Amino acid sequence: MNDLTLLEHLENIVIRLGIELRYENLGLSGIRSEGGYCRVAGKQMILINTKDSPRRKITILAKSLNKVNLEGIFIPPVVRRVIENQVH
Repeated sequence: MNDLTLLEHLENIVIRLGIELRYENLGLSGIRSEGGYCRVAGKQMILINTKDSPRRKITILAKSLNKVNLEGIFIPPVVRRVIENQVH
């Protein structure tokens, strides 16, 4: 599976979970973060830097998804392995 297809699968999982996914230029926004999973006012969110490479976006999404409950959601085995292989 190529990086863009994998990225699309991960983005779709985030959407199905109801987690807000925001792509922003974190350097320009003044946010000093590499991005990732967070809670803002009780709302789940994943921030991704628009300047990151597809591979880096995949890593951030997979690490973020590794922190949430994925039971009951069909995830293709190759995508699930990518998520499960991430360290918190």
